[in-house]
Amino acid sequence: MGEIIAKVNYETALGNVSLTAEDVKNYLVSGNSNVTDKEIKLFMELCKYQKLNPFTGEAYAIKFGSEFQMVVGYETYKRRAEENPAYRGRKSGIVVLRGDQVLQKEGTCLYPSEILIGGWCRVSVQRVEFMDEMYKEVSLEEYNKGQANWKTKPGTMIEKVAVSQALRAAFPTDYQGLYTAEEFGGHEGKPLAGNVERDILEVEEQVIISQEQRQEFMKTATDFYGAKKGNVVINYICKQMGLESTASMNVDEYKQAMEILKNGISADKATMEQVKEAEADNESSADK
Repeated sequence: MGEIIAKVNYETALGNVSLTAEDVKNYLVSGNSNVTDKEIKLFMELCKYQKLNPFTGEAYAIKFGSEFQMVVGYETYKRRAEENPAYRGRKSGIVVLRGDQVLQKEGTCLYPSEILIGGWCRVSVQRVEFMDEMYKEVSLEEYNKGQANWKTKPGTMIEKVAVSQALRAAFPTDYQGLYTAEEFGGHEGKPLAGNVERDILEVEEQVIISQEQRQEFMKTATDFYGAKKGNVVINYICKQMGLESTASMNVDEYKQAMEILKNGISADKATMEQVKEAEADNESSADK
């Protein structure tokens, strides 16, 4: 294989990695498989330098025509920022046109009267002597190629681009040479072919959730319902989603399950409040 290194070993936040050139060529490249030895070496060295585990979906490569790019999972981007001691949180959302007004909204819910035009993100960073804020606003027109999830989830996708760019601007060393799949469609103005972009997005969505995410899901349920009932609620949600347990839950399913759980908790809280109010009214009537 010429100059290519045969194997690298290193530690990551998701365990030890033993990565070979054959692994990269056979399993970790989307698009056409005509990767060069130099590109494989670049991928392996960058994974090692940035301590990324490609076997868990943290990183993968795409090769389309003569274009080669290393891509990092969106969840990895967020986790890396949260592990940085200087990180102080972020706010993000979409930019919409409502009538003749351009508005920035948190979240990605688009109302029927609004036109989506972009995404935005603000990242708070504690520098040595002052609190800094990194702001990015991106255009939907620049990144939306009308393919894959951009057709059905344009708000979600353009917000991800804004978050990725703001985090990279806030912590350039942590993200050196790393781009998310959402950004790549508009990177340097060279869009991906539809089948390649779809492959990348599908890979990211099917990454199994981390132990921390699994624990957060469990804690959200048990903090409100208690240990016994919380487990029953979790099992019920998994069953409704066609899952045997949280062990096989991917990132997309995790988001859906958390939304179901939080909506259920909100509904149960409202019911409890109504019951308390009814009991209070009954006691008041009895006293009279």
